[in-house]
Amino acid sequence: MKENTGKTKYVVLGMLARMPQTGYTIKKWIEQEYSHFWQESFGQIYPTLKKLVTEGFAVSSDNTETGSGRGQIVYSITDAGRKELSDWLRKEPEIEKLRYELLLKISFGENTEPEVLLGHLDDFIRRNEKLVKDMNDYIELFDQLKEQGTDCTYSQLTALCGVYIYSAMKAWAVEAKKIISEKEAG
Repeated sequence: MKENTGKTKYVVLGMLARMPQTGYTIKKWIEQEYSHFWQESFGQIYPTLKKLVTEGFAVSSDNTETGSGRGQIVYSITDAGRKELSDWLRKEPEIEKLRYELLLKISFGENTEPEVLLGHLDDFIRRNEKLVKDMNDYIELFDQLKEQGTDCTYSQLTALCGVYIYSAMKAWAVEAKKIISEKEAG
């Protein structure tokens, strides 16, 4: 189960500040745009939406014009919700917590064969190469949207951060492979 950081409220408010949405569209948008640095589950989103309505930060309406034959609940942010989001944005962020199981395995590397660690590092390099490509694809998409009149500057900045982070992690893994290989050869 994902750790509940209490930030789901602000993620959902930020999404609703962009446009009215359903819980499903919020989840899909988070998966597409934020998955490189943030995750939320349906089990976190739907209760949060209900709580935001109860607190007066959002309102809900049944949208029966979905074409699917059943209505969907569409949520919109209220003025109080915009103020709550604005207040949170002004607060200093908490210190980030980095958790990489790979780093634990490397740290305890003397307890396995070097080939095992080299294989893990190869997989890590491939994952990070894919992630860099994904982030560059998002940046390109945001450039296209900008040309169509939609300003995605802030979303583009998060994707750019992903490019730098995943490039650095790949470079670290390449260097780690070199050090492990030299240790074994020496």
